[in-house]
Amino acid sequence: MITKRRVSLDGVQLDEIDDRIIIQGVEPQAGKDTINTVSQWGSDGSRVTGRHRDSLDINVRFALDMKRNVYDERSEVFEAIAGWAMGGGWLRTSTKPDRRIRVICAQLPAEGDPLAWTSEYTITFRAYGVPYWQQDGAGQLRLQNVSSVNTVFGVAGNVESVLEVTFENRSGGTINDWKIEAGNSKIVLAQLGLANKETLVIDHHDNGRRSVIRIRIKNTSGSHRSVLEKRTAASSNDLQVSPGDNTVKMTSGGAGDLLISCHGRFA
Repeated sequence: MITKRRVSLDGVQLDEIDDRIIIQGVEPQAGKDTINTVSQWGSDGSRVTGRHRDSLDINVRFALDMKRNVYDERSEVFEAIAGWAMGGGWLRTSTKPDRRIRVICAQLPAEGDPLAWTSEYTITFRAYGVPYWQQDGAGQLRLQNVSSVNTVFGVAGNVESVLEVTFENRSGGTINDWKIEAGNSKIVLAQLGLANKETLVIDHHDNGRRSVIRIRIKNTSGSHRSVLEKRTAASSNDLQVSPGDNTVKMTSGGAGDLLISCHGRFA
């Protein structure tokens, strides 16, 4: 039964599995945060040295509008719900428009007594890789035929996120030196070997983590090769940016089309 609250995994709505499923609530929980501190020498108090979020849970509550004596049907609906939940994926809910979060199923509900037809059930989903809600549609900036850029890029959200970048070589020759700076981070590439019409791609594994950077070149046939080893010692681990305006600088050994994008994160 379609109600005011809806929840989907990778675009599949829970209430479309069976019209007798009634979603009662979608409840994001408090993030599991860890704050590291050290005592201040010679005075009271502590100094914060780091902050880390381990995970974030989202509870989905539902009921079944079914008669007491349809045991087989009830069991089949539970099996269908479990199949929907166990795959995990990108979770979206009508209560958070333009937001998504990558989750796994952390806890399925017990089916319980089939005679207790008024029971309510809870599925717990958990985000580990990026334990924040993310902007569903990325913010983007496109610049054509550039070899040097100094601009401001606005990042949505209220916690740090990471940039993703593509740069298509339009110079007519091979580009070997390429550099981008964003906020306080940078990626410097040397001996790159980016041929004309090939595209440099800086992104992250598409599993919701967005914390394991990939640096690849896509050739004109669409195949990729890793050039992660072309990153110099001056490079940061990733292109981390803060919410709000960030200065982005790019320099290249030749002109090309630049695309900068970012999925803002929300605590």
